[in-house]
Amino acid sequence: MIFKCPRCRATVATPSSFDHTLTEIPCGNCGEMLPSPQHGGIVTPERKPSIWSRFQQWLNVLAALIAIFVMIPSQVSAGPKLSDKPQVIKLQRFRKALWKVHVTVKGKPGDFLLDTGGGITLLSREFSKGIECKFWGRNTGYNMFGKRGDEPHCDNVEIKAGDVALTPVSIGTIDFGEQFPGDKSPDGLLSLDAFDGKAITLDQVAGTLTIETPGSLAKRRKGMKELPFRMVRDCSARCLNGFIGVPTPAGMTWLILDSGAGGVSLISRDHAEIFGLDPKLKEQRLKYEAAPGVPIDSPVVLADMIMDGNLGQPFISQYVMTFDLANGRLWVAKAK
Repeated sequence: MIFKCPRCRATVATPSSFDHTLTEIPCGNCGEMLPSPQHGGIVTPERKPSIWSRFQQWLNVLAALIAIFVMIPSQVSAGPKLSDKPQVIKLQRFRKALWKVHVTVKGKPGDFLLDTGGGITLLSREFSKGIECKFWGRNTGYNMFGKRGDEPHCDNVEIKAGDVALTPVSIGTIDFGEQFPGDKSPDGLLSLDAFDGKAITLDQVAGTLTIETPGSLAKRRKGMKELPFRMVRDCSARCLNGFIGVPTPAGMTWLILDSGAGGVSLISRDHAEIFGLDPKLKEQRLKYEAAPGVPIDSPVVLADMIMDGNLGQPFISQYVMTFDLANGRLWVAKAK
């Protein structure tokens, strides 16, 4: 019989002439005296696996590996699908200076006004009819003139622009009233919150809004100029707006970028003089450098505001703007 020495793991074989009356047998490798199996020994016979048992073990390992590789793709596909290419959203001209985006909200199509200064994505009350959404609580916000608005909100609403899935948002409702005389009012307001966590490029000459990849963002910002930028979250952190820092002799001012302001920019009356404006005149022209090589040249209205100012389409449309809404950065280049 063949045994294993428990001390040195050497093979111990009993000769054919083995004396079965012996109570111990020596290990030929280390000399350890081992109890004889016939007398309660603890050593166990060494059994060499057969070719068939080895083949079965190999089949079991192969089956386990196949199961792992079959499960991996399904686990990956269960998560959100990330595009490896920039996703381009085509803009539609609305009125003279504004843009609309064709979207679907929970499968319902509509045309939303692109408003980078809107703070929160809103559905017109007419468009919201028939959309299953649980509105609850209260969102409280203020427009640039300090007017308060209170609306319940519906959370985690999925919106698509064409085939492009946007960031799920908490939506409210809006009544445009007679804001757009002579034109059909938009079905809603598409604001920066729908792009939260993404890097986007607004190119109004091309009429596109592009969701960048890390690679395309790195390539895009080459040759662009970075400006001071702050992301502001109000409405209990449900809203998202972007402000650029414009230095003045008195200090840094922060002006909201507002693609929903079509014809003019606005400056707070309290900041008129530092921008070279006459606080007694309502309508003037703002000519000022936001940064070296980034001039502001826009019709401007002075108003009593709760912010420093608002740079509307007369300024924004002159530049290609890339917003990194994941890291709070902004780059601009002159539109071509």
